Amino acid sequence: MRVLSVYILNLILLPFVVETSAQTDTKKLDAYFSRNIEKAKIIGLQVASIGHGELVFHGSYGEKMLHTGDTVNDSTLFLMASCTKPVTSLGIMKLYDQGKLDLDDDINDYLPFNISNPNFPKEKITFRMLLAHTSSLRDNYTVYDSLYTLPEGGDSPLELQQYIRDYFTEGGKFYSPTKNFAVEKPGKSYEYCNMGYALLGALLEQISGMSFSDYMHQEIFQPLHMNNSYWFLKEIPHQNIARPHKIEPEKEPQVLNHYGFPSTATDYAQVLKLMLNMGKIDDVTFLDEATVEEFLKIQYPEVNKYQAIAWNYNEFDAFIYKIIMPRYLFMRKLPAHSGYDPGVETYVVFDPRKQRGVIILINSPIIQWRGARIYHKMIRKLFSVAKKSG
Repeated sequence: MRVLSVYILNLILLPFVVETSAQTDTKKLDAYFSRNIEKAKIIGLQVASIGHGELVFHGSYGEKMLHTGDTVNDSTLFLMASCTKPVTSLGIMKLYDQGKLDLDDDINDYLPFNISNPNFPKEKITFRMLLAHTSSLRDNYTVYDSLYTLPEGGDSPLELQQYIRDYFTEGGKFYSPTKNFAVEKPGKSYEYCNMGYALLGALLEQISGMSFSDYMHQEIFQPLHMNNSYWFLKEIPHQNIARPHKIEPEKEPQVLNHYGFPSTATDYAQVLKLMLNMGKIDDVTFLDEATVEEFLKIQYPEVNKYQAIAWNYNEFDAFIYKIIMPRYLFMRKLPAHSGYDPGVETYVVFDPRKQRGVIILINSPIIQWRGARIYHKMIRKLFSVAKKSG
């Protein structure tokens, strides 16, 4: 009878012990990140960790704007920089999943104007090429950098369709046959291209019959329960946004104005959950499993052996990272994407085989070696959290 009583008591106490342990772990993690943002000179930070395809930890640290005491919380929006590209590609892949386009279709079959590389006017450019940065289209940084809405901040006044026409068609005010196009054939060389993804947004509008923002809200954000994600600042019903900061050596950080496409770590976790659960969110199928497999497949291995659709498998394949994080040389390559824009730095990475993922958003780019080391230790810490969750 005494043994039975002890057994029953253990059953009663077990949930309390588990909950207490989880609270203790969270407190330790909060202390870890709070301590390390000070060391790395990070102003504001959001993180999330996914284990077994589910969100297992998220945290928010630091300030939205330096020296204000206005702290980051889990609903604070961070500018996503180029980590928007996997989200843009998700919009295209949803249309593909619905049979509204084929990845190898000529994009001119969907546009009201013609786009071609003037060096190869008869060679078609496809959705697959745009998604994998092999389209032979190039970023003309003289144009591209001039169109940031800094220092005034706010949404771009340019209308997407007209901007694309002006950039890629002869006679347009941003057109250059030499700076906007590569000398290699479409599909035969790799060059990371922001403008290629802007073009994908214009194509999405033509196919869906909706504005890019409306389509993403209705067809992507709402079904994935991404209630804190926006393309335009004017759409945000509050002021809970982390301001970007310009960081320079030996200078006081400069607060920059907002300039668009913000989200949160917990919202972005929905995108990683979708990838890790092979197209399902909360046991509801959003994409066919075969579509997710295509998403994660290397698209042009003879051109770039690491580039999938939006995601790439060598995000830290640079000299500096091999120095500050030598164990990277021995790590398995994982699909990832990073983002760098004025005043912000973002990173997402996941392991489809082990169903783990990590998201880091900061509102002050890291420019010191020590900070970079700490930043990558944070990534490893979040992966260890995901591992322990199972």
